Amino acid sequence: MIDFIILEQMTAFAVIMQKHPGWVGLLQSTILESMGCIWFNRTEVKDREIVAKKLRDHVQGADNNPLLIFPEGTCVNNHYTVMFKKGAFELGCTVCPIAIKYNKIFVDAFWNSRKQSFTMHLLQLMTSWAVVCDVWYLEPQLLRPGETPIEFAERVRDIISVRAGLKKVPWDGYLKYSRPSPKHRERKQQSFAESVLQRLEEK
Repeated sequence: MIDFIILEQMTAFAVIMQKHPGWVGLLQSTILESMGCIWFNRTEVKDREIVAKKLRDHVQGADNNPLLIFPEGTCVNNHYTVMFKKGAFELGCTVCPIAIKYNKIFVDAFWNSRKQSFTMHLLQLMTSWAVVCDVWYLEPQLLRPGETPIEFAERVRDIISVRAGLKKVPWDGYLKYSRPSPKHRERKQQSFAESVLQRLEEK
């Protein structure tokens, strides 16, 4: 959400965002609603189709505010770029990548939603000396002939990663909300043990 607050100072963006309860939800249903923002609920399966239609309708409207989408779909720790969702890249419109890199000199702007409420996170930021970050508005990009939305998303992720000096990682940001199954961990451990034995035999 801090990214949105920072970028909103430049121009009036409409944003796609998870529907929240409490005072954040009140802001969404009053002030932000007037800007053409789009809300969704991750727990509602039908929301995906509804939101996809709202996105297409929004980008086709000539008088609508530019649509701000965070394709990671979740907060990341400002060191990596996780895999992008392809939905933002199959709308048939121009994509203007924005790279943001926070400086931790005064405060860490990363919100770990598993450990801290947004209210406490916001209070921490507001009582720090300053929130410092660099913002780069990058060259607009279009889907190339023969390019799939997934390839388009990866190309844009490359551009953002290079400009902000972030490391690309081949996993989804939602991994922080779940733990690998015991069978998966067991297979990984077995695979690691086999690779170690193989290296020892080669030596």
